[in-house]
Amino acid sequence: MGSLTKAALICGSGSMIILISILINLPFAVQTFLLLAGLAVSVYGVFLLVKMVVKPPEKSLETLTEQAPKKKKRPTSTL
Repeated sequence: MGSLTKAALICGSGSMIILISILINLPFAVQTFLLLAGLAVSVYGVFLLVKMVVKPPEKSLETLTEQAPKKKKRPTSTL
């Protein structure tokens, strides 16, 4: 799984924690804890995304420039 996918999943899971803490009727302390935990997870995911934008991985840039479109081999006729 790519680093962009991981960061996006972390952001999404933080949002889901926040949503669940709001929708389910829980005691105030548990609800507050879940809200803060979801906020922390979301902020961490955004931090990972910003870090990737500011300093992209060099390995992926090299592989993108080296890869050229390859022609697909077509099957030979069997007639």
